[in-house]
Amino acid sequence: MTRRTRLAVGGALLVAALVVALPTAVMAGPDASASVQFGNTEVGSPFPVGPPPIVIHDASPSAQFNLVPRTVVIGSGGTVTFTVGVAGPTSPQRVPHQVAVCRLGIGPDDVVIANPTALLINDPNCPVVGPTPPSGVGAVVSKTFTEPGRYLVLCNLRPHFTEFDMYGWVNVQ
Repeated sequence: MTRRTRLAVGGALLVAALVVALPTAVMAGPDASASVQFGNTEVGSPFPVGPPPIVIHDASPSAQFNLVPRTVVIGSGGTVTFTVGVAGPTSPQRVPHQVAVCRLGIGPDDVVIANPTALLINDPNCPVVGPTPPSGVGAVVSKTFTEPGRYLVLCNLRPHFTEFDMYGWVNVQ
């Protein structure tokens, strides 16, 4: 085997390993359901002793402001269950979130933020699913999707969406 062939095979194996280790989408189970967690409490740093560096936020935005997984694929008529911040053993979730699901065809650049100083986005094209008011630990809300297409899901708290890109996708087949 030539050096070039070995490098090509090694590169292909590395890409395959990354695709397996870091899935970009999760397919629905046999009952056409999927689950998405708002905030990942199992990674990142816990709150420091004393007040947090930013009110209600810890030092690990990559963990607290993610949707896990970022994309789910379900069939028409399927349901997605959104769990908002289940507290982990080392990092109790204290950051509130609120799930909003946008209408078909809405992307992140289409979200209207009428008041850039308000806490909530409240775009009429992205109605809130829940929890109301925003919750930080253990709230569970569900949405059934009947029309095929790609739906933007975001945290309705403006700074989470605008500063931390807290959004993901539901692809309905």
